[in-house]
Amino acid sequence: MFSDQKKYFEIGRDMEGRMRYGAWQIKEIVDLTLQPMEIKKEQFMMNFDTDVENVEIEAVLTYFVSGKKKDVVYSIKENIAFDID
Repeated sequence: MFSDQKKYFEIGRDMEGRMRYGAWQIKEIVDLTLQPMEIKKEQFMMNFDTDVENVEIEAVLTYFVSGKKKDVVYSIKENIAFDID
């Protein structure tokens, strides 16, 4: 089973809510972050054995409201079949 993930956190705090950066660092990060209504695409590379005919791929976007409280924003699951000659 292949699994990969990327974690994004609130600017200035880590996932446990602790301060992570100072004010000037936060300003620099905000200037470089994704702005409202912009889209960012992510790519993950997966290698399969040569005899694999079907795979199920699931992607889940989760928003951590605070601490361990989280909401699933978007989820998709697809089955992909390969032609093996």
